[in-house]
Amino acid sequence: MVEKPEKTRPRLFLIDGYALIYRAFFALISRPLTSSRGENTSAAFGFTRFLLKILEEHEPDYLGVVMDAGTSARELRYPAYKATRDKMPDELRSSLGRIRQLLEAFRVPVLELLDYEADDVIGTLATRALAQGLEAVIVSGDKDFYQLIRPGICLLNPGRGGPVGIEEEWVDVRNASARLGVPPERVADYLALIGDSSDNIPGARGIGPKTAVQLIQSYGPVEDILARAPSLDSKRAREALLASAHDVRLSKELVTIRTDLPIELDLGALAVKGPDRAQLRQVLLDLEFHSLVREYAPPEEKKAAEQQRYRVVASAGEVRELVQRARAQGSLALHVEGTATQARAAEIVGIGFALAPGVAFYLPFGHRPRRGLALAGAEPKNLPAFDSEELRPLRELLADARVAKIGHDLKHDLLVLRRAGVELAGLAFDSMIASYVLNPGRREHGLDSLALEVLDHKTMTYADLCGKGKEQIPLAQVEVERAGEYFCQNADLALRLADTFREELERFELLPLLTEMEMPLVGVLADMEWAG
Repeated sequence: MVEKPEKTRPRLFLIDGYALIYRAFFALISRPLTSSRGENTSAAFGFTRFLLKILEEHEPDYLGVVMDAGTSARELRYPAYKATRDKMPDELRSSLGRIRQLLEAFRVPVLELLDYEADDVIGTLATRALAQGLEAVIVSGDKDFYQLIRPGICLLNPGRGGPVGIEEEWVDVRNASARLGVPPERVADYLALIGDSSDNIPGARGIGPKTAVQLIQSYGPVEDILARAPSLDSKRAREALLASAHDVRLSKELVTIRTDLPIELDLGALAVKGPDRAQLRQVLLDLEFHSLVREYAPPEEKKAAEQQRYRVVASAGEVRELVQRARAQGSLALHVEGTATQARAAEIVGIGFALAPGVAFYLPFGHRPRRGLALAGAEPKNLPAFDSEELRPLRELLADARVAKIGHDLKHDLLVLRRAGVELAGLAFDSMIASYVLNPGRREHGLDSLALEVLDHKTMTYADLCGKGKEQIPLAQVEVERAGEYFCQNADLALRLADTFREELERFELLPLLTEMEMPLVGVLADMEWAG
């Protein structure tokens, strides 16, 4: 395998569009990706991943995706051309519009010329790029393109994953001849002799790759081979060529890639500009590619004014005021976390309360100094102990079924509070369960992914708060103010999601399923988990 060619001048990457779209679709044929609406998104996801890899790893100066358009001259010349191919699957056909939306968002042009195949458009543009002092990189696994390889034009085979995966490979003047056994200028002759069953190109019946290479090495192009056919020593080769002379000439015509189409090389349109992030974000969200949204199209950071509406509660008096406000409105959203991942073994670190969208409070109980180093002035500012007499009003509020409780994974909150001696009551709405009721096929029901998808909000995650791997610290050792942002955010988002999901549940007449069947089960499941 040769190394990536050294870049000596600007590079134009020409992607064989349909070839890569098919490859992306069939790579996931046994486990297709499907959105919550039932849309097959395998091709769109695979193609997007591939396009991002090209942009990130190869940094093209110019880039275009080339597509077939209309009925090609080859089909008019030979109606049987590609006639044996299977019809494009409906799931794949329905993805083509999505892929064009993605390309528009990435600001990558689609190159097509009515009644011409992508191969000929690529051949023409690659040749013109070379004439204008650029290097052309053809991105395809199709061996037909080997005939175009020369200094300044190379091929990048993107490979494929799976159990019999093929690694990405460069093919240029250094290794092109070794691949088929003939130099690039004789690839069309080679293909004309052996034919191509995938394109229904006949070739010479009885002539295989080994014989084709021998004939080309001995006599050159097919025109000279056919002229010498009557005098060949090999009876089998002689008879095959004489019987198939017309098919061989036709086959060479069909496999030869044109380089003279009436299409201009518009470098201004092909220059890599970077995506329209707002448009890309919307398309990715529509496709439910949440991992790609987080990585490549996150929302803008929250405005400072919104962040300032979150507040850490500093005294038992403020807690009592908060309790009065919650009782007056009859509901609250909460987020509870403790010192352990297993809720029934966790000591409360803190509770986030949200009373209205954007209005949230953090009640810290279990923060402690980092690594036990209680330096002067470094003691965390916790409230009085959760089980203290001063905080009895808070415990009574949590146990009062008349005050509706909203959250995301209320079962977890219930178990943490039960260990602290309070039985959470009034479980009214769980946004995690609501998400499942609305979209059972949704891949993720976590708060972070739903906030991004539904509310267009990029969250502070647990990993953002505590770190990862060896650098991770216990939640209890996070500074109170920093933890406050996280707890308030999560309570606030649970409330906002509940408002949004409640409307959707009512529209689809699913609200009774949540409130009358699913929510009563939260306590039952919590009891089962508590009992082990």
